[in-house]
Amino acid sequence: MPAGTGPPVLGASAVHGERYSSPVAGEAAQRGPATVIRAGALVDAGRPEQALAEVRAVEHDEGESIAGQRVRALALLALDQPDAACEAARRAVALAPGDSTSLRVLSTALLRSGDRIGAVEAARRSVAADPGSWQAHAARVDALWLGEQNRLEAMRASFEAVRLAPTEPFVHRQHGDLLLAVGRQREAQDAYRRGLALAPEDRGARHNLAVARLRHGHESESALAFAGILSTNPTDATALRNLMVGVVNPLGRIRVTLGGGAVFTGLEFLATIDSGDPGMVRWATTFPPVFALAVIAFIALRFTSEARPRLAFLVSVARRAVPGWGLVALVLGVATAISVTGLFLPPVVALVAQGLVFVGVVIASVLMKRILRAFPRTRPAVHEDDDDDG
Repeated sequence: MPAGTGPPVLGASAVHGERYSSPVAGEAAQRGPATVIRAGALVDAGRPEQALAEVRAVEHDEGESIAGQRVRALALLALDQPDAACEAARRAVALAPGDSTSLRVLSTALLRSGDRIGAVEAARRSVAADPGSWQAHAARVDALWLGEQNRLEAMRASFEAVRLAPTEPFVHRQHGDLLLAVGRQREAQDAYRRGLALAPEDRGARHNLAVARLRHGHESESALAFAGILSTNPTDATALRNLMVGVVNPLGRIRVTLGGGAVFTGLEFLATIDSGDPGMVRWATTFPPVFALAVIAFIALRFTSEARPRLAFLVSVARRAVPGWGLVALVLGVATAISVTGLFLPPVVALVAQGLVFVGVVIASVLMKRILRAFPRTRPAVHEDDDDDG
């Protein structure tokens, strides 16, 4: 069983924004004219329009080149023109049918244009042309990812990429993403940690490691990670939603536990009231709340212990980033206090107290629904493969 007290109330969203198979333009420009090499550097620097102008100029003077078409394709992808990028990549492949890098560029362009079958074929050809290229194997993983029937081949390709480039951080992140997608949470965490040891600045790996921890029941620990991501990028919608999941899930469990305790108290009271036995009636109004309170104490202690010593920071971020979270916590806190007080009251009054607890649970449920409507499920990239909301 996960480290929490049950399955997550909500699913967590992983991010897969980077295309691991995409060669950097500087690599694609290798062995090309000096102007093309400069154009590749411009694409990598985020200036694709200027790179296209450079490529057009050199092709006007010197004719088409393999490197020039590869850089043109990557610049067009950067400009979100995948169909034009496919045309340029196909010209590069026509100029050198056995060039692994050109085939990788073509695979990436086809995948961006929605032609997954073509992308898989181009990626396989890239591997056949250069079996020792980790980038070619990573391209095959990228192309195969969406087809569940191809997951075994994708996993083999991912293992091969890791074997060929154990010091390349992105293969570890890609491997972790694939393992996360097939539900192998612990192995995914190990892969992310290896990648982060090589590239601590990789926010995507850090995010998905937190997702894996969240899915394994470590809510406050993962919520702290998402809060850290939001501190540097407040507009990250996926991190924001996952922060919400991390801080709302424990409240959801407390809400269900309090509600269940109140309902069982009422049912037990009705079952024993006719017995005329004061001890049985006292048991009916005491045991269910005590059991519920013990579960709540475990949930609360686990959440606070994982977040220590940054609990105040997490609570501050949660109250600011998740409107209504603080109010839900307050309502459930009051309901918990009423449940504790009821333990020391006469049975009939204790039953009334549990009725008030149930009212608090209903109010908390309404407030939580409002929170969920404010944080729709995010699916930021084609590699998304997450649990459904529950």
